[in-house]
Amino acid sequence: MHSYPLRTLCALLALAMAGLAAPVPAAQVEGLYRAEVGSADLVLLDAYDGEELAPAFDSRQARREALMRAALARVLIRLSGTSQVAADPLVQAELLASAEGFVNRYQFVGSGSSQPRLRVQFNGQAVREALWKTGWPVWGRYRPGVVVWVAQRGAGGLNLASPDVAPELFKALRETAERYGLPLLVPLMDSMDRRRLSGRDLLFEDWNRIRSASERYDPDAVLLLRLGSPDSGSSNAEWVLRRNGEVRTFTTGGEGPEAAFRDGLKRILARLACDYAVFPGQPVTMQAAVDGIRDLQEYARVERGLARLAAIDSVTPVRVDGEQARFRFHFQGPVEGADHILGLLDLLEPRQRPDTEETEDRAPLHFTYRP
Repeated sequence: MHSYPLRTLCALLALAMAGLAAPVPAAQVEGLYRAEVGSADLVLLDAYDGEELAPAFDSRQARREALMRAALARVLIRLSGTSQVAADPLVQAELLASAEGFVNRYQFVGSGSSQPRLRVQFNGQAVREALWKTGWPVWGRYRPGVVVWVAQRGAGGLNLASPDVAPELFKALRETAERYGLPLLVPLMDSMDRRRLSGRDLLFEDWNRIRSASERYDPDAVLLLRLGSPDSGSSNAEWVLRRNGEVRTFTTGGEGPEAAFRDGLKRILARLACDYAVFPGQPVTMQAAVDGIRDLQEYARVERGLARLAAIDSVTPVRVDGEQARFRFHFQGPVEGADHILGLLDLLEPRQRPDTEETEDRAPLHFTYRP
């Protein structure tokens, strides 16, 4: 890649970006600021374990406003990583009480029924900034991809489950994961998967075989879900989450698999948010040096990807030297966690910082571009 004066680079970059779609990494959550709710969702969304609000509406507007509050509460849980955010009096006063002010657009769906649902799209930037102001962390749309292997007990022991054999089970799992903003990767369960893995491997947690089967999905974490027999009446679910060599195991239950999925995925959301959600702080000006960028299209993809991270604002190009490009940006959150947050982008592979002295006040973060 040639070296360009910054002004020329910016002009060329704008042209290149005009014809590019935004980067779509495997763990990019779509619809993070969108929610669809109905009368059954008029609860504080798990903040009080499903305690009913029992509202009495005196007008259609009052009902709409209540649904908007429920929709915003669901978005806030995805962003913060915990359902307790909806129970915070400050959040209730500053965000939920004025939920309509954060709405970009809304529509009633299923209007022919007696209980139409409300679909709401919120202003992402406004919601993020308001949530930060109340002291809660924000987790953006880039999240670790989690491949989930499901096994269910049957007459022959523990058997691998698949969407074609148990469609309702996987539908409930997907819908619950979407509710919490978790990018679950459901295996294809084709002949290759079944050759590499069995229910026995999940039962005895044979991580060599599990890792081998999971490689084709390039996950950031592996989740094992072991369920009881559908004929037993048991809704207990055993969860095993492995990430970065760390293994966490727990069991959930409830009235039906939906309740077990809700409690289990809520725990996983909270655990991952501990590592990736960004707490409010004074924005700090930082730089990132990215090696391996060969042309302006790749440069544009990195710039667009950085700009979409919730913790980053005001991304600007600095210079290009051979195949290394530098970007300047404002980072919101603890500086020591910046490389961790930027590493969420599938486009960037974190590198160890070189020993060379930097003339600037703060040494740049170093990454390698991954096509």
